Amino acid sequence: MILAVNLACLILAASLGRAQAPAVSTGAFSEPDRLYFHRHQGRNLEDSISLLGGMDQGDAAVLWRLGRGLLRLGERRPAKADKLAEYTRAEGLLKKAVELAPSDPQAHYWYGISMGRRGQVRGVLRSLFLVKPLRREMRAVLELDPKSGAAHHVLGEMLMELPAIAGGSRKEGVRELEKAAELEPDYSPHFTALAEAYLAVGEKAKAEAALKHIFDIKIPADPGEYDDNVKAARELLEKLGG
Repeated sequence: MILAVNLACLILAASLGRAQAPAVSTGAFSEPDRLYFHRHQGRNLEDSISLLGGMDQGDAAVLWRLGRGLLRLGERRPAKADKLAEYTRAEGLLKKAVELAPSDPQAHYWYGISMGRRGQVRGVLRSLFLVKPLRREMRAVLELDPKSGAAHHVLGEMLMELPAIAGGSRKEGVRELEKAAELEPDYSPHFTALAEAYLAVGEKAKAEAALKHIFDIKIPADPGEYDDNVKAARELLEKLGG
């Protein structure tokens, strides 16, 4: 039962917005990517999905972007059945993207996240088997792109949440999250997660420093995440007295 509880936490954490995406998009994807990264504004997310839906569905780059958007859309659905429908559709598209482009780290990353999201909705006990494939996809990302902070982030949260008997290690988890922050210093979610990890191992000063870094980010790698991360950082700092 302990493993089940912890797995629920890691699936939730690993699926909440670990964006691994190009800083600048060009060509056909410039507009859908712009809309996606500003998904906190109006109907930008829905418009991004609509644009991608009209593109070549045999192109892996289209499929992983479409899958990514559907995962975000699923997060917004209030009903469990609607969430599951979006996550299941996304997973199918992302699986196809991996099959079409096995050397694309983006496809592997979002495919792993889609499995975690679906498992989260279906229930903890049904999701225990997802740890291995989720780890496998993140390892695949790092083999293809060793500088992926996103994959380090997911692995870090898994290590933090899983009990030692299941391969968890807070010490290693902190190292993975530190690596994610080092690789992608403008991606704010790395620093909220790192702060939580530091607190879990009793490093309050380091946690406060990680949270304060968020306010120094001038150009967020993902504007769609930034405002919420600033709010969370401010609230946690107040609780810590920092």
